[in-house]
Amino acid sequence: MLVGRARECAAIGALVARARGGASGAVVVVGEAGIGKSTLLLQAREAAGSDVQVLATAGAEPERDLPFAGLAQLLRPLLGHLDALPAVQADALAQALALRPGGTGEAPARAGERFVISAATLGLISRAAEERPLLLLVDDLHHLDRPSVDAILFTARRLLTDAVAVVLATRPGAAVGELVADLDRLEVGGLSREECDALVVSRGLSATQAERLHAVSEGNPLAALEMVRTPDLLARDLGEIPVPRLIEEAFTGRLGSLPPLARTALTVAALAGDVDLTTLGRACATAGSDLAHLADAEQAELVDLGLDRVRFRHPLMQASLVQATAPPLRRQLHRIIADALPTGDLDRRAQHLSAATIGPDGEAAAVLDAATASAARRRAYAVASQWGERAAHASEDPEERTRRLALAGEHAWLGGLADRALEIFGEAVAGAPTGPARRRALALRGVVGARCGSLVEARALLLEASGPVAADDPDLAVVLLAEAVYLCVYLCDGAGARTVVARLDALRETATAPRSRLLGDLAAGIGRLMTGDGEAGATQMRRAVAAAGTGDLIDDPRWRGWLLLPPIWLRDSGDSRALVDAVVLDARERAALGTLPFLLFHAARDDATTDRWTSAEGAYREAIALARESGQRTDEAISRAGLAWLLARRGCEDEMRAESQEAERQCVRSRLNFGRAWLRFAAGDLAAGLGRYEEAVEHFRAQQSLVRRFRVVDADLSPAPELVECLVRVGDLDGARAEASAFALLADTKGQPWSRARAHRALALAGVTPDARFAAALVEHAHSPDAYERARTQLAFGAHLRRTRRRSEAREHLREALTTFDRLAAAPWAAQASAELAATGERVQRRAPGAEQPLTPQELQVARLLGEGRTTREAAAALFLSPKTVEYHLRHAYIKLGISSRAELAARLSEDAELRAPAG
Repeated sequence: MLVGRARECAAIGALVARARGGASGAVVVVGEAGIGKSTLLLQAREAAGSDVQVLATAGAEPERDLPFAGLAQLLRPLLGHLDALPAVQADALAQALALRPGGTGEAPARAGERFVISAATLGLISRAAEERPLLLLVDDLHHLDRPSVDAILFTARRLLTDAVAVVLATRPGAAVGELVADLDRLEVGGLSREECDALVVSRGLSATQAERLHAVSEGNPLAALEMVRTPDLLARDLGEIPVPRLIEEAFTGRLGSLPPLARTALTVAALAGDVDLTTLGRACATAGSDLAHLADAEQAELVDLGLDRVRFRHPLMQASLVQATAPPLRRQLHRIIADALPTGDLDRRAQHLSAATIGPDGEAAAVLDAATASAARRRAYAVASQWGERAAHASEDPEERTRRLALAGEHAWLGGLADRALEIFGEAVAGAPTGPARRRALALRGVVGARCGSLVEARALLLEASGPVAADDPDLAVVLLAEAVYLCVYLCDGAGARTVVARLDALRETATAPRSRLLGDLAAGIGRLMTGDGEAGATQMRRAVAAAGTGDLIDDPRWRGWLLLPPIWLRDSGDSRALVDAVVLDARERAALGTLPFLLFHAARDDATTDRWTSAEGAYREAIALARESGQRTDEAISRAGLAWLLARRGCEDEMRAESQEAERQCVRSRLNFGRAWLRFAAGDLAAGLGRYEEAVEHFRAQQSLVRRFRVVDADLSPAPELVECLVRVGDLDGARAEASAFALLADTKGQPWSRARAHRALALAGVTPDARFAAALVEHAHSPDAYERARTQLAFGAHLRRTRRRSEAREHLREALTTFDRLAAAPWAAQASAELAATGERVQRRAPGAEQPLTPQELQVARLLGEGRTTREAAAALFLSPKTVEYHLRHAYIKLGISSRAELAARLSEDAELRAPAG
């Protein structure tokens, strides 16, 4: 019976009504144990109506270690739609739910992306919602297995225009609290005095008793009902006992009244969880009881007996019974349950054997190993990590213990539990002073730390691991050193980069695997570019690009991101740029979301150095969201820094400052000095664009000081050309000439068109043969795809020509600069170009703000994929959206572009540089 709760019912009812209207929504119902969350969800189910399909699942503490137990229950009615999913997703979900082969077996499996299960869940739910509205009810989310939680939350966040309402129920302070922090909350408090009276009206309480009942129970319905059932609780002084503890005490008192054999059978049922009565009967018999004695528990209204299951009336009843059982007896009963389970029920057998074991146990370790492999094969990595850690603690051999811990740490990382992974790796390293298992743990700890921990510590671990490995496995040593080079980049550690590059050079001839040699060349080339040896670095990177035609890196999700680095570091417009879109698209088609933050950051950086700034913004934002979702703090921080820089150039001051503040906090935490250098560059660009030149000088000087402190001599990280312009504006011509001359030497050392173009512009601004230098800069710009830098040169050249009374020549450059800045939505620079053009006497006809609405980053992604010929479902799968959401964005893109068909969209793709993917 539901008493009160009109506000809560109305909120959930509105959510369902929105779903009927084709709009999605999700809410998290939060309240303490016994407050009535389950009753609210039951009421929502009953009120949904026959036109709404209800999908429901509930967490249970004994089931939280069973891979995808909650998801299987939720999706069971939809499995008929499984074959409508892309093959990769359908196969992965079928394996995860143990519907097809692949979930069990002895052969090791290549690590698959856990997010493919989440993408498949989204696809299955959105597909079913096309037929009729859906209501998803998830009770006791805090007791659901982590892989199921991840898939459900992934789906809830990505539904927009689908007929789906999602209601999740959890307790305050539960471990899942951080995971649902971005969703709407519906707090459920205690009943009012009047509502509490209505709840227990049949009990005939006096006014004094009713008042005390409400005061002690704090309006918690379950507590109130249990206190009425147990009169001594209502009569005695309970002090400051918390309400959930009060409920447990009431349950414990009722358990004490059961006959011993009934208590034994009920304890076995509480520990066994959701098993069939045949298995439960075998366990009860071994424990000296039988199922018939459960009738006493049913009579006491503790459980309901079904045809094939025992169901506790409330999870607290089950928890109270387990808590009240002495640990030795619990372990004995867990062993009995493990023996009673069918041989094929590997997960439950591992669960109960683990709970029955203290210290080393070879049998338990072997079963837990098998459960680890099964969970990993099904991409339930969080569960695999738990099984693996328990197997390690049951190991009799120290080397095996370290090996299992290293594997558990790797699974924790793959499962999105980055901090836990680092803790497990630390335990593995501490417990094994020598040996290959320790070296593997060191290396993995370094790799994971590079994505989510201290970059200084991660680099030290990689270097420590690479030394002993070099003699036996030089290919692995090269891979570890390559990772260390990129950490030197992020740390802005020029001296460290030189040291690591020297070690790579010494190993190059001993490495035999093509992948290792390719990674080694790319990393060494980057290290040389960063430390001023530009020509040699560029040559080495181009050699690596030429050797990458084997596809060896693209096929391995761990390393494919390295192929994005050459076009960014070399800043040229060669064929290697086509790899950027190809690699990202490949990751999307594989649903490899775990690798996407790194890939998207580099794709965004690549787009930001062309004329595809809206694409860059979209990639930065997607990288930030996915990195936050997967615990990859390094990629989140550097993506935020990149986004802040882009927003600075567009003049979005408020958003840029908010983004910068969070990026700075994250970069400081991880020692991501490269990101900090970008943020200072961004602050200078913002101030310069807005005409605050003295402020810009301060920011650029601060950036130079930071980079100089770390002994990085890469021209691409220097703000000298921008600083020169600001110094000229504030009247410091001597300072401007000194900066321009020093930068020219640096650009010559690097030897790349992008840096040389900026050097020529700086010298021209400083008054060194301006006409010749501006012309030379434009020649160099022709070999680089950076539209913004070219427009900056055209703006400066046009302004110089206007000041020297060559207005006609000035207009040509200023018109081109204005067109580019407008296309990039670089508003401050467009305003400067417009003012300069007006000063030449030309009447500037500019669109009013908002006259043409640009596509949002999401609309742009959708338009590009659909314009290239993909179907709505294919685009949805690639972008991890529902088809309805794709159609929503497509409608808006059509309106903004003034078109109405896919054919017109395809035509626009060939005309618009922002829409068009790089050719290749």
